[in-house]
Amino acid sequence: MNYALFLILNDVDRLKDIHKILFALGCGATTLDSEGMGRVLLEHNVDVPIFAGLRKLVEGDKPYNKTIISIIHSEEKLRKVIDRIKEELKMDTINKNGIGYIFVLPVLECHGYQIPDK
Repeated sequence: MNYALFLILNDVDRLKDIHKILFALGCGATTLDSEGMGRVLLEHNVDVPIFAGLRKLVEGDKPYNKTIISIIHSEEKLRKVIDRIKEELKMDTINKNGIGYIFVLPVLECHGYQIPDK
């Protein structure tokens, strides 16, 4: 099975570190500039209780984040990539909440990109 790994990176200063991990593990990636909905709501002074705690995270010098997408060809490699990213960003520690988040989706079809034979 193939997987699409998405990393929403709020600490954009760490982008090179993430790219190095992906390169070292033989993964390609695409990086997009992105902006979270929390930032949009706060900029428009929308009072939504669930976003009240986000104010501290998004009120800074860098209002935007990076979305990194990587197609990964095996669950074993996926686990390695996730483990290395979480370790690099210290995502499992309480003090690093908000640095980013990862989610993974299965890739059912892929066109315009050669997937190596297993």
